[in-house]
Amino acid sequence: MKENNKEYITRREALKRMGAFATLLSLELSGVSSLASCANKKAKRRIIFFFTATGNSLFVAKLLSDDVRSIPQELKKSELNYEADEIGFVFPDYAASAPLIVREFVSKATFRAPYIFSVITYGNAAVNVCEWWNRFANEQGLQQQYIKSLLMVDNYLPVFDMNEQIKIDKHTDENLATIIEELAAQKEYIEKGDLGWFNEEGLERLRASHFPMTAERLIAINQEKCIGCEFCTRVCPRGNLKLTGDGIRAEGSCEYCLACVHNCTQKALTLRSPMAGRPGERNPEARYRHPDISINEIVRANQQ
Repeated sequence: MKENNKEYITRREALKRMGAFATLLSLELSGVSSLASCANKKAKRRIIFFFTATGNSLFVAKLLSDDVRSIPQELKKSELNYEADEIGFVFPDYAASAPLIVREFVSKATFRAPYIFSVITYGNAAVNVCEWWNRFANEQGLQQQYIKSLLMVDNYLPVFDMNEQIKIDKHTDENLATIIEELAAQKEYIEKGDLGWFNEEGLERLRASHFPMTAERLIAINQEKCIGCEFCTRVCPRGNLKLTGDGIRAEGSCEYCLACVHNCTQKALTLRSPMAGRPGERNPEARYRHPDISINEIVRANQQ
């Protein structure tokens, strides 16, 4: 199936492409004495809740289950009670912690499953994000058996040039294949952190600067470049961008996910610099979206 000239791929095709299909197939067949017993074996029901800005976490979620649910869309519901054989969360690492919208969802919802896990995508240093998430989830009454990070392209524009990032081999396919195998076996594992050159005080300062962000403080808009396509308004999980008679306006409490900037078709959105005379991002001409995720998939996940 194609949409906007971009071909969608099935979960099976994506697994083949990344080299994990053979691993998954062998796991599905292991321990089965015959084809008949395999056919009669009841499949586990696995639900994945995800949050994505540029498609990394959505790509992972789609490989882990055929039942993937967007956290921004789930938060619109009045009933947030979920039950399955397995429940998973896939989301990006923000300042060695979870995005605010993910925290909000977990604090409001109830989850019942014998096996609960998380995969946290990151692009440079995971630090102690898995341990942080485990503590936070426990405080919300959510007990997890497995939490692991996954290195992918880093889409944090203030620090990284996307043209350089996409050239780096981060062994994502191999590491993701391992995660698929471990989850199939329902492995129990909580990844330990490595602070590296960080320390707890430094991390708290980083979080303090990252999370109280507003859209008007973060986003600069070149109205002359804007063509009014409204993709920026539709990929924002907080509904912070609006098309007005004077062009796009950005205001409101911001996730700092950068979905609007990365998915602007005209590169009309850039980041404001926190310091006068310094650029707000490494390369305003370079943007990123996961090659197997379309902009319309991100719209469907985030649109408010």
